[in-house]
Amino acid sequence: MRRRGAQYWLWLNKRLPAKTYEDELNDGRQIEVQARITPAGMTQVFIGVYDADGGAVFEGFQDRSFREPLACALKWGALRAREIVLETQPFVAPHRPQLTLSPLITDEAILALRRMEMTDSERLKIKASDALAEYRAAHSAMLDLMRSTTSVDPQVWTESRERLRQAIDRRVWVQRGYLP
Repeated sequence: MRRRGAQYWLWLNKRLPAKTYEDELNDGRQIEVQARITPAGMTQVFIGVYDADGGAVFEGFQDRSFREPLACALKWGALRAREIVLETQPFVAPHRPQLTLSPLITDEAILALRRMEMTDSERLKIKASDALAEYRAAHSAMLDLMRSTTSVDPQVWTESRERLRQAIDRRVWVQRGYLP
């Protein structure tokens, strides 16, 4: 059962016959496209995208060209509805968090995916997650060095201590930006 919005009721005219195209996506969302020709000869298209519960995600109508065939108008409306579905999908980061301070990812395609537009909140959330993971890894490595029964090379000790210090600094810096 679809819950129609105001755009549908503005468009509705029972006196004009309309052709309809309906589709249901794998996730339960529904697409409805209707096309009609007005008495003046203008082809009009209604596009409705509804969530799995029947709530309107998008509803709108548009005048097409004069005497455009209904089949062409329905095809255009179906393509436009699929574009709207893609535009209204929530952003899901297509990458894994980077867990080191230095750039680890060298693949250009993966780097491009990481640079996709995200909101500041999503960007800071990923940075906070990365900083926490790096801190935990550096902390664990330092504890392992402290617990070792053999003597530790001074160079390894200095590098581990510096890694932990940088991880702490990065975590604090990210948290200051993440918290309002």
